Amino acid sequence: MTVTRISKIRKHRIFRDFAWPTDLRPFARFNLIYGWNGSGKTTLSSLFRALQERSSQIDGEIEYEFDEKHRVRAVDMATATLPAVRVFNRDFVLAAIAAAGERMEPIFFLGEESVEKQKQVEALRAEIANATTELSAAGASVLAGEKALDEFCINQAKLIKELLTGSGSTYNNYDKRRFKQAIDQLDHGSQVAALLSNADKEQLRRQKDAQPKAALALASIALPHFADLAATAEALLAQSVVSQVLDELVQDRDVGEWVRQGLMLHSASRETTVCRFCGQAIPPARSELLAGHFNDAFSAFQADCDAAVGAIETHRQTLANLELPDSSRLYNHLAADFEAAARAARGLLQGAAGFLESLRVAVLEKKKSPFVKAAAPSAGEAARPDELALRGAIDRANGVIDKHNATTADFEDQVSEACMGLEQCHVAEAFVQHSELANAVKAAASAREALAGKVESLAHQIAGIEREIVEHRRPAEELNDELQAYLGHGELHLELKDTGYAVSRAGKPASDLSEGERTAVAFLYFLKSLQDKEFDLKTGVVVIDDPVSSLDANALFSAFGYMKERTKDAGQLFVLTHNFAFFRQVKNWFRHMPRQRTKKEEGRPARFYFLRACVEKDQRTAVLTRLDPLLEEFESEYHFLFKTIHEEANRPAADDALTQYYGLPNIARRLLEAFLAFRFPGIEGDLAKRMDQVAFDATKKTRILRLLNTYSHSPSIADPGHDPTILSETKAVLGEVLELIKRADPGHYEGLIGLLGAEEPSK
Repeated sequence: MTVTRISKIRKHRIFRDFAWPTDLRPFARFNLIYGWNGSGKTTLSSLFRALQERSSQIDGEIEYEFDEKHRVRAVDMATATLPAVRVFNRDFVLAAIAAAGERMEPIFFLGEESVEKQKQVEALRAEIANATTELSAAGASVLAGEKALDEFCINQAKLIKELLTGSGSTYNNYDKRRFKQAIDQLDHGSQVAALLSNADKEQLRRQKDAQPKAALALASIALPHFADLAATAEALLAQSVVSQVLDELVQDRDVGEWVRQGLMLHSASRETTVCRFCGQAIPPARSELLAGHFNDAFSAFQADCDAAVGAIETHRQTLANLELPDSSRLYNHLAADFEAAARAARGLLQGAAGFLESLRVAVLEKKKSPFVKAAAPSAGEAARPDELALRGAIDRANGVIDKHNATTADFEDQVSEACMGLEQCHVAEAFVQHSELANAVKAAASAREALAGKVESLAHQIAGIEREIVEHRRPAEELNDELQAYLGHGELHLELKDTGYAVSRAGKPASDLSEGERTAVAFLYFLKSLQDKEFDLKTGVVVIDDPVSSLDANALFSAFGYMKERTKDAGQLFVLTHNFAFFRQVKNWFRHMPRQRTKKEEGRPARFYFLRACVEKDQRTAVLTRLDPLLEEFESEYHFLFKTIHEEANRPAADDALTQYYGLPNIARRLLEAFLAFRFPGIEGDLAKRMDQVAFDATKKTRILRLLNTYSHSPSIADPGHDPTILSETKAVLGEVLELIKRADPGHYEGLIGLLGAEEPSK
């Protein structure tokens, strides 16, 4: 895959709105890009370096084109299919040569016999990379699992502490350690046994929150035999007294009872024959009749009735007088149970008392009607109390009272037991989730251990194979030999450090490399790296940006020679430079390549481009164009400088803009200095001394020098004291520069005009 063109660069550094010109041919296999300082070469090489690093560019809009059809936006480079690229530029120099004591990146070379082994290494490296990624993920899973388990234990311990904290409680300092100890003691069986119902948990909470209370007396009562009492009453109701019955007394029981009581008041100690009511004498016959009616059987029955009523009433009072304590006097956790038992007991006691009351009333009524058989109470057998149920209800109430009294007697143990039960229940409820989290940690740790063993095993395999195929010594010796020839001395030396290099001077770390030395070492290292096993030169893209910075002339030619030899087989080559001497060397190499002279330009292996900065809408912007034929055909840029000044001096006035002139004083100075240096080779000194040798208008000379001295060497106004009106004279001054050259050497001037094919404007 090759780079066809950079089809778009917008709002990226000096490139404001660049689009590949329709008349500009795409990149070829060999490409030379020439541009002066400030024209955008650094920006262009950084875009190639972004390709090498596959780093997405979000600054502006950039689009690359590959193989005439495949376009990739700079923001998508991280995932796009891209060619293998190696870039030498200032960034490479800074990265390749670190400060004293640090190391350059290692270079590995493969022998022909080691190709197969290297394939094994590459396969193992891919495998170890995947295993390392998985190991990292497994380690993260272990940490995440341990954190989740730890947080779970902390939260559960906090809940138990909040639930069971109290004055003097051992749970006031409950923490995850105690929780872990408790849950580690559980298994499935003990976990199920420790679980409690909601009602049981609520009871234990009430027991835990209780305050000490006084002991209570048990409910004590002797229950009657309800069946016996009922049988006695029923027997009385079934009796009928035999006597000389007086109908009027039987039919009217109230009168009969009144007469009976009256007869008793008129007998025994109160015996009298005079009626105490009317004061008349009681007839003997009436006394006999009454005595026959109220005989001994009657009296005995009355006594039996009174005895039965007395017994029933005694038992009823016993039941009514039984008192159960109020539930508020018991502990909170027992109050509900006691209230239920007491309610049941009271209900049964009330029912039993009602039953006895019905018997008492029935017997009293029978007493009034001794001569007539009476039926049993209407409730009958169904209303008879269940002695076992009543006894059970009272016993249940007493059982709760016993628990209350036991709690009072052993209050602290009861609270401790309640807390322990609640703790065990809470731990048991957390058992399943804790087990899941713990098992997840174990599984992750097991996976991590397996992957760690796999990575270690792969690393041992790679190390063993690399010991056989890595040939450090030969590359280091070659670099040192080339560096000595390159710089002309052997002071600098590359030393092996493990798998890398360290730069030293006379055996000591080199901390004072000059700019030229740094560039030389870095460039040789770069050229050697093109033989790296990880880069296929024949299919790769090589980009070289100004490798001759700060080099003298001898080193410049040496750099070109090494570059040409090491890059001639590159799949695609880009050379960017502002150094005209280096440009000329590369241009001549490209121009003499096979098929470079063919008429069909698309068949030529090399192409030449010119990178320049211009002003558009008051902003400097970079433009990539075809190299001017004058730069391509001639060995000097002098012709091109003359052409540029001539075109600007004769540009129509309508195209004039102040910002258009910022770079022209530099060009004019280079042109004038080159012309005068050849015209007056024996004159030393600055530009003014050489201009003095030309018989030319002094005022115009002064104006030329003022413009060149003020605005040359800078693309914009740098000194606030500069007068912009001077820059506005640029066009006129450029004409005067041309006029000076013409005055100094008319033949030379006319020759240049003829070369340009330009016509002189009429005066």
